[in-house]
Amino acid sequence: MVAGMVPEDAVGPLFKVINERMQASADADLKEQGLTFAQSQVIVYLIEHAGRALQKEIETSLKVSHPTVSGLVSRLEKNGFVRTWVAEDDRRNKVVELTDKAHDAGDRMRATMRERDRELLAGLDEREQTELIRMLRRIYANVCKQ
Repeated sequence: MVAGMVPEDAVGPLFKVINERMQASADADLKEQGLTFAQSQVIVYLIEHAGRALQKEIETSLKVSHPTVSGLVSRLEKNGFVRTWVAEDDRRNKVVELTDKAHDAGDRMRATMRERDRELLAGLDEREQTELIRMLRRIYANVCKQ
């Protein structure tokens, strides 16, 4: 049993426990910045898209509903992480753009993620790390087929 919770050969429950611990750690880190995990996903998406995107694109990419993204964007705007305006070419669309505060938060998130990765991989040599990543990608591909 892993820490008395998960049988040694139980892959799914082990992934669940690892995910829960990682999520709790991420939530604590993000809380220090005044963010939730869901809000951080919006910021990461915008960083990956040159700091600006249509709200509809965020909904599609994150696979969440319009009301959910509207709420996330509204709270991010209220807290100074994004600014929004109606798209000039289609008034049904809202443009969402990162502020400097969000770019700074993104830098801190990336640094924290690198530190968390180092913690996760502690005790594994470079070959083991490469093999683990290869196997995790295969497992991810298997899950995506389901």
